[in-house]
Amino acid sequence: MAYSSRNQTGVALLAAILLLVTATAIMVSITHEQAFAIHKTSRIHLADRARLYALGLEDWAQIYLKNDREDSEVDHLGEDWAVGVPGLPIEGGYLSGYMEDEQSRLNLNGLGKSEVSLNRFIRLCNNLDIDTNFVPALLDWVDEDLDVRYPDGAEEHYGNYRVANRPMVDISELLLVKNVTPEIYNHLKPYITVLPVATNINVNTMPEAIYLALGENLDGGAFVEARDSEEFNSVEDFITRLQVPLEESGLSTATNYFRAHGQVTQGDLVLSMDSLIHREDSGKTSVISRTLGQF
Repeated sequence: MAYSSRNQTGVALLAAILLLVTATAIMVSITHEQAFAIHKTSRIHLADRARLYALGLEDWAQIYLKNDREDSEVDHLGEDWAVGVPGLPIEGGYLSGYMEDEQSRLNLNGLGKSEVSLNRFIRLCNNLDIDTNFVPALLDWVDEDLDVRYPDGAEEHYGNYRVANRPMVDISELLLVKNVTPEIYNHLKPYITVLPVATNINVNTMPEAIYLALGENLDGGAFVEARDSEEFNSVEDFITRLQVPLEESGLSTATNYFRAHGQVTQGDLVLSMDSLIHREDSGKTSVISRTLGQF
């Protein structure tokens, strides 16, 4: 009888221990889930706040561009829009931003509409030691017909995807074009853009490499020195001051497309913003595209 009592006591103790362990595990699980939920909610709050700050940067860019058009019809690198926003402290972190003139680059969507633009692009490739055998396929990619350009055009035979036959919406599409390698893309990336319509190149903001692509035997140093001393008031002023015979077609001193870049830090969360902004001649602005990404 005593043995049975001790056995029952042991079983009861074991049951109590198991119950305690189970209760502890449940409490730990609940605590963990609560902590995870709190962390998740906090991250969502940080992300929402960062997004609002990023959109504020985008609004700042549009205001600057609108005011700039009211002040002058000539766009150059000495204007307020080109200065940028340094790292500014905000609640829980900081933000920064800057703008670029998208018409300082060669617009791939305009190559098939102008022989002058196409020749400039080919000259840019040659200056960068890039094989131009991909150019016919590029023209086939952005045109609207199914006619193959020779000798290296391509309207089909892309395997799992078909040629776009429309303007590009992002320069990364260039990587899909026949004969374009990552090395070619990376070499061209700083000097190209894709915009909804054919555009002029702004001679006040273009880099030296684009200037050298405008013609043969040009002096890049002379261009940079002239531009830095005083902006060009017109294309005629640009050609006269540099004393070079250049095609005036496709050149301008005004810009309608800008890209706003922003970065917002909230705690350990960093949000980047990339927005393409169109500014009409009247000064009215609109956002064409926007990319937001966390890292």
